[in-house]
Amino acid sequence: MAWLFKPQTIKEYQRYRKAGRSLNQKIIDAYINGGILEKSATMLRLGQNGQLILDREDDLSVLMDFALYEIRNEEWKNSVERYAREKGAVNAIERELLGAMVKARTRLFKVNRVLREKRQIMLVDLINPELMVILTDINFSQTLREKLIVFLRPVCVAKITMTSGVAFVFPTALEQELVRRWKGFERKGDAQRYAWFFRKSKQSGLKTVYA
Repeated sequence: MAWLFKPQTIKEYQRYRKAGRSLNQKIIDAYINGGILEKSATMLRLGQNGQLILDREDDLSVLMDFALYEIRNEEWKNSVERYAREKGAVNAIERELLGAMVKARTRLFKVNRVLREKRQIMLVDLINPELMVILTDINFSQTLREKLIVFLRPVCVAKITMTSGVAFVFPTALEQELVRRWKGFERKGDAQRYAWFFRKSKQSGLKTVYA
């Protein structure tokens, strides 16, 4: 089974991306507090005891993505799931995005093909090779190369697939190690896996631009 989505206009992608940024900020304002940020920073090794240590601009995006999706409360709900249940969407596009965000999980992909003119990237899931994602991203599609390894959280709405706002890119030579590490975290949890891949990206990752 493949996740295949018809090519969409850049204008439509930008509409979803703009709505997604606005929705993220609403969730942050509603649920992300000092305790969640401190726990996130500690797990990601971006600081502790209320002090953040960010050595590049993308670190803040990673911190917020981790806080939104990976930190769970006593009912095992993350902030996205809490917002969907307790606040809800105010319009159709938010409803679609919230449904996709609740289902979104991090995955490990290999770049199969880059469609630069269409601003799209064909990704094959390295853990479940029968799954394919066609990702739309204006800048990512211009900087990514075939065969690179990508850790990201695809947000799949009915007409388009985007990142959640964060992606870690690795050289092809690390494929076996990354797959082995991914599988090794199956019993430890998604948050611990995310934190490891983030730290690995600091050591061995490739710089890219996505938006």
